[in-house]
Amino acid sequence: MSEHFTYNVTVQDAWLDHNQHMNDAEYNRVFSDTTDAWLAHLGLDTDTIAEIGYTVFTLENHLIYKKEVPQNEKLSVKVRLIDYDAKRCHVFMELSDSKEDICATYEVMLMGIDTASGRPAPFPDNIMKKVEEESTLEESAENPKELGRQIGIKHK
Repeated sequence: MSEHFTYNVTVQDAWLDHNQHMNDAEYNRVFSDTTDAWLAHLGLDTDTIAEIGYTVFTLENHLIYKKEVPQNEKLSVKVRLIDYDAKRCHVFMELSDSKEDICATYEVMLMGIDTASGRPAPFPDNIMKKVEEESTLEESAENPKELGRQIGIKHK
């Protein structure tokens, strides 16, 4: 069985906030870049998107911040496919620092789109085959506790 897809990046100076930690918007940048890299891994890179007229949009996402990330920190993002159907992928990602501490998690629902019509469309066969291969990595994996988390204030 192959390994999970992992994306690696280093925190850039321009990503820092006034506290000299990675700005909250930059976590989204890292997860968005990871999504693009994962889709390219599945066979949907920018050239293919233009060639076949098919892309993937983000429908919804949920980011949980767990630990501050300093300047020049080396980060890795592990991607896990939770579920899928003919045109959607439910994906979970964990962003870790060089000490392998989880600094943030990201849950996202992705939708395949026909670029000519701008409407949802099933994954092309070759992309669907790769999605199915990714799903076999998860067959015995336990769901992360952050999955499906809801924002709210718990009142006593």
